[in-house]
Amino acid sequence: MPLASKRCRFTFVLLAASLLCASAGAELRPLDDGELSAVSGQGLINLDALTYGGYEYTRLNIGGDMKLLTNIDKLRMGNFARSSSSNPSNLGTVSNQAADIAIDNFALGRVDNANSANAQIVPFEIRDPYIELAFKNNGNGVREIAGVRLGFGRARGDLSGDIHSLTGTMEGYINGPASIALEYYKQTHSGCDSNCIALSLAGDAELYSKVQLVKQGTGDITQNGVPINRATQIGVANGESFQTDNASLKDLLPLLATQGGDCKASGLPACFPLLNYKSIFVGDRLNSNLATGGAQGIFFSVQGQNVPWQDLSDKSKFIQTQAGAFANFAKYSDGNKDIYPFAVALYDALRGTARVDTCIGGKGC
Repeated sequence: MPLASKRCRFTFVLLAASLLCASAGAELRPLDDGELSAVSGQGLINLDALTYGGYEYTRLNIGGDMKLLTNIDKLRMGNFARSSSSNPSNLGTVSNQAADIAIDNFALGRVDNANSANAQIVPFEIRDPYIELAFKNNGNGVREIAGVRLGFGRARGDLSGDIHSLTGTMEGYINGPASIALEYYKQTHSGCDSNCIALSLAGDAELYSKVQLVKQGTGDITQNGVPINRATQIGVANGESFQTDNASLKDLLPLLATQGGDCKASGLPACFPLLNYKSIFVGDRLNSNLATGGAQGIFFSVQGQNVPWQDLSDKSKFIQTQAGAFANFAKYSDGNKDIYPFAVALYDALRGTARVDTCIGGKGC
């Protein structure tokens, strides 16, 4: 596969431009020697170089914060025909979607009171964005671009869109009282069977689970021995279960609420269409400090081969990507616990989330 189709390259450039363009207004004036001696700091832009696994990397770091309200009608990355004969990773394709990443009405940021005179923009915040190129020598000794990625040191805010397919890592956290699950179960089932009884016994015990991109119908995260791509659903993976810290249920719950390869746990759906979630909040909704409440390690990439990219939330690790497009919203650690880039209440996980307003007024963006 070439590095990217013409459409994919154009879309990636548009995405990068929309995220990295910022306007600034300030008067420029020279500083005398006395003023210069009182100033210390570092450049707004700097370069990092790295070699790993036969690849050479050059990263352009832009030190600073950005606040965005961005709308893109159609975001397509990795729009090409996948054939297992061209790359073994294509054995992981789990849908008939035409692109690795396909999102309509993509937006970053939101507008509160959008249809009133008091409309207020709540931007998507980014700290320390970067663009990185990966190079590798081909069989003829020619240095070629193997991949490119756009990433953020920290990111926080609303991400919206109609997500038709995703390829990469999308790890989130769902939690809520068992009573919410019981209410949903009663609304979607007749009678009270063993699953209903188990949820009744759980009462208001807090249930939680990791969710990630899964194959529709099974909850598998791999296919034919390779990670899935072009996923259309997210959920509790096959073999994993809802958990609880309730002492009386902690050992029992995994026996009752394990996803057994049918996308169900305790009779409840455990896999959900990505299209159900029109908006998600990236980062910690309750912590407005970008330095501590912003999610780390997020990036979008396009590569012509399976390029390993350095995990900037833990620089000792590398993230393996597939040829094509890749989105990384992976959990990371603060040294004490795992932190997920987004969290969804159990109620919303079962029913979906509405889209936040991303334009001011009713005339479009």
